[in-house]
This record gives sequence, C-alpha cells and structure tokens, in this order.
Amino acid sequence: MTKTAKTLFIIISAITVIMVLSMSVKAYANDKKSREYKEAIAKQENCYVREIRNSLDEFGFKNAGINLTKEYDENRNVTYNLSINHHSFEYASEDKLNEMEDIIYINADKYLNGNVEANFTF
Repeated sequence: MTKTAKTLFIIISAITVIMVLSMSVKAYANDKKSREYKEAIAKQENCYVREIRNSLDEFGFKNAGINLTKEYDENRNVTYNLSINHHSFEYASEDKLNEMEDIIYINADKYLNGNVEANFTF
C-alpha cells in the first residue's frame, strides 16, 4: 500500500467511525425522549384515574372498579375506554350518573390527550 492509500484509508475509517457514533448517540437521545414521553403520559393517566376515583368516592361509590384502556387508530390518535363498575349504579339516579359522566369528560380534557368513551356497569 502506498502512503497516499494508507492515509486515505485512515481518513475514510475515521469518518465512518464518527458517523456511526453520531447515529448511535442520536438514536439513544431519541429513545430517551420517547421513554420520557411515555412516562409523562402514564403519569397523566394515573392522575386521571385517581381524580375519577376521588370523584366516585365523593358521589358515594367507594371501591368502584375502574379500568382505563387505550386504543390507537391508524393515524396514532388515541381513544381511551373508561369502564367503571359498582353495584350501586343499578340504583343511582340518571341525574347522578349524568353528573358523574360530566366530571369524567371534564377531567379527561384536563389530563388526557385523546377521546374518552365511558361506561358504567353494575
């Protein structure tokens, strides 16, 4: 190998190493941002469920079962499904359930970034 070829090989190798390291650092940063974003969303969802539980307790539906799930459509828009189960819903007035439903949607706007579908079961 000539001196020029060796120098060229070293320069190309150095550029390749720098590019690979640069892409690795960028991928790590993106993964960290994604993880932090997912953690922030999970925290908001937990706050939402806690707020709903507190409201249910205030309405006299202590120990209600609450299940919050989410579905993504093809455009990555999220729809939350909130199911609340309590044996007293069978006897609750329509006005009381409507008021509770209003609280569910008001808090959804406050904590969640997506549509919410709620249902009460007993």
